[in-house]
Amino acid sequence: MKTKIMAYSAYMVISIFLSLTLALLPALLLFMFLFENLDVFILGLGWPFPDIANWIALNFNSYFPSFMFDKFYFVTLIVPIFFFCYAIFLGFLIGFFKLSHRLMPFLEDGYYDVDDYMMIYEYSEIYYIMLPYFAWFLTVFLDTKPRHQLFGAKIGRGTVVGNGRLFNPERTIMGENCFFGYDAILSGHVYEGKRLYLRTVRLGNNVTVGANAVVLPGVDIGDNVVIGANTVVPKDKVIPANTIWVHGKAIPRKPAEKETTDEEGYTPENGEHI
Repeated sequence: MKTKIMAYSAYMVISIFLSLTLALLPALLLFMFLFENLDVFILGLGWPFPDIANWIALNFNSYFPSFMFDKFYFVTLIVPIFFFCYAIFLGFLIGFFKLSHRLMPFLEDGYYDVDDYMMIYEYSEIYYIMLPYFAWFLTVFLDTKPRHQLFGAKIGRGTVVGNGRLFNPERTIMGENCFFGYDAILSGHVYEGKRLYLRTVRLGNNVTVGANAVVLPGVDIGDNVVIGANTVVPKDKVIPANTIWVHGKAIPRKPAEKETTDEEGYTPENGEHI
């Protein structure tokens, strides 16, 4: 087992550096291409682009270095160019990280000895964990539902993860129209002394997980359930549909009250016809 761990360690380090290098190449080549050709292309379009560049150079040449006027449009558009190239880099990096992740062993649900399997499990999650750090500014767009789905989470339509945390996307199944509160955690793993326990977590439809709540592995939550803020759902717990989980128990939810109107549109709340 130690030999396997050393092999996976070497693979993880090499795959990360190789992924970064290969993802950077197309972005860097594109940046250099635009540096050499963007001004030629824009000036070749004719009026008014040459006149604008000449007027700027004529009036401001004493304030800035000459190369800024030689590459006027490249310098002017440097911010969108940079972010476009960075998005290219990030797109390739996602692809290489996903490929590297697939070549790591997948541990099926169950108990595992920590000494033998902890590092293998942690290595298999490293690509998912590291991606937001390389996303930098674009994390605001990536560290949400798409990132979790890229690494195996099954998330239904209308579900908002937001600032919640999925520790194990490959062991996460969420229904439609669910909502995660701030810093809520859904984990498909837990360490119990010398054992590592892994099991898929399932959420039904219309489930709300309150802020700072923790949902542990093996939990099965029914439809229309509210998990109270700052509460813990123990591992392998089954929560019935139409309940509120708070203080360690599932409390039945009251049915939603419906406003009644008579045939003429009379509402008892305001005593008026509509």
